[in-house]
Amino acid sequence: MDVKEAASPATTRAPSFRRGLGLIVYNIAAVLFLLLVCEGAASVYYAFHSAFATGPVAESLYTRYDRELGWVNLPNVYLPNMYGPGKFLRTNAQGFRNDADFSPHVPVGKTRIICSGDSFTLGYGVDNEHTWPALLAAHSPNLETVNMGQGGYGADQAFLWYKRDGATLDHEIQIFALIAPDFYRMQHPSFNGYGKPVLTVENDHVVTTNVPVPRSMEVWSPRLVRMENALSNLNATRLLRTALKLDRASPTAAARQSNQEIAWVAAYMLDDLLATNRAKNSELVLAYLPTQEDLSRPGQASWSKFLAEYARQHGLLFLDFADDFRRLPPAERDKRFIGQGAVEFPGAAGHYNEQGNAFVADLIYRRLLSDPKTAAKFSTLPMAATPSGGALPSP
Repeated sequence: MDVKEAASPATTRAPSFRRGLGLIVYNIAAVLFLLLVCEGAASVYYAFHSAFATGPVAESLYTRYDRELGWVNLPNVYLPNMYGPGKFLRTNAQGFRNDADFSPHVPVGKTRIICSGDSFTLGYGVDNEHTWPALLAAHSPNLETVNMGQGGYGADQAFLWYKRDGATLDHEIQIFALIAPDFYRMQHPSFNGYGKPVLTVENDHVVTTNVPVPRSMEVWSPRLVRMENALSNLNATRLLRTALKLDRASPTAAARQSNQEIAWVAAYMLDDLLATNRAKNSELVLAYLPTQEDLSRPGQASWSKFLAEYARQHGLLFLDFADDFRRLPPAERDKRFIGQGAVEFPGAAGHYNEQGNAFVADLIYRRLLSDPKTAAKFSTLPMAATPSGGALPSP
């Protein structure tokens, strides 16, 4: 009998079964591979689409590279519809967000206040006339305010800009107005791809490092920063960083240590700022401008406590309007902030709108008049009407 004819049915079915099983596994693997390819392509598409769909940062339209500060306002800029129809941005010849230039000396009968800070002081999202520094000046014809706010600035850059360009002007008061991120920005040599200086302390003096500020990212930043953001959002990038242990979560103790280091440098910075003001016969006022996050999470305002304690130790006026905002009904409180999508630039939401800036300006004016040291600087000012219709007498 032939050997082939003697083979059992089970023996002849085995190769067919293996081929069929292999075909099924192959098809499943092929489908999974195609799914992974499609998922990867979709991930790449949406990551890059998200990164490049948004417009440029607002500051790129009116600032220039600065080797000492990172970026600074261009002089004599006028953008009639910067933040929307009629919401203009104008800078004077000195690069401040003001309509007119300032003389080195304070005009007779005037009280000059320099307002230093970030985008909340600059007035991100509103026109020149509705920033809180401009609305503060509107309380009296004898007041003039210098708007030295700049988008994206850390506390270090606001300090350095004042030291270089603000301290050359005589003034009676400087309001150094900050939000919590201004302190965290002090840790880093760049912000959104733009290089910046970094402060450190050597021999009990503030020293500026990372200067001249590298300008390579400043030249290419719009495209490179978006490319970097897109790549960092890819799942493959995250997986690779996890595998290489590049994204280890910092322990709480390390975070506290980082905050302590920032506070240590910031204290020396404020010492320098205070000494500069006293040499100018000016009163330094520290202000913490509450954000929506501060109002929803009161525990986030640790930097407010830091400023309050520094002000207490040095006999300075400290302004914090968080409780004033919280006393408002929630709906009224929200009306004082720019809503999502109200201004086309990324990051605009959450800044003070016209109502918010007016609210802050009114509170600042009242607190300045109620403090003996700052009130003395207003001694030549006449009575001024408040937005609510009342009158605030000069001391």
